[in-house]
Amino acid sequence: MAEANNAAGSTTIFCFSCGAVMERAAGFCSNCGTANAHSREYGPGAASPRRTDHIKRRNMWVQVLLFIITLTIYGIYWFHVTLGEMYRANGTEDRRRWLWTILYIIPIAQLFAYWRQSQEYDKFINGKYPGIAIFILWIVFAPVVWFLVQRDLNAASEGRSF
Repeated sequence: MAEANNAAGSTTIFCFSCGAVMERAAGFCSNCGTANAHSREYGPGAASPRRTDHIKRRNMWVQVLLFIITLTIYGIYWFHVTLGEMYRANGTEDRRRWLWTILYIIPIAQLFAYWRQSQEYDKFINGKYPGIAIFILWIVFAPVVWFLVQRDLNAASEGRSF
């Protein structure tokens, strides 16, 4: 159950999945049906509620197969779509998502795209892994980043914490 004290001292409960205000004794969110056990605490200084209902669960093995079959074109699609999902979950405006996707295709310029996605991923997971570490992993061994990002997006799509 997510509880936060407001300025008046009363307790407010927010749904982890959709951010809707919940009844304190409710077992499930009346807006999206998520159980209270999957809620997080929000209040002054805490992260804002995040919507994750738009995030699609993707099978890792199917992604690897698509990546091989399409001769890496699926990787470009994956980068674009997952960056958009993280933008939306983080509440960031994604007007430049196409720019980052184009830069992802261009050698050397792709470092900027790696940096952008690393920073959004860092925000998405609330600093679980530092953005700089993810950026370095993009350069050294990109499949690890692909696995980490997709694993956490899948967890969010299923309402699990990551």
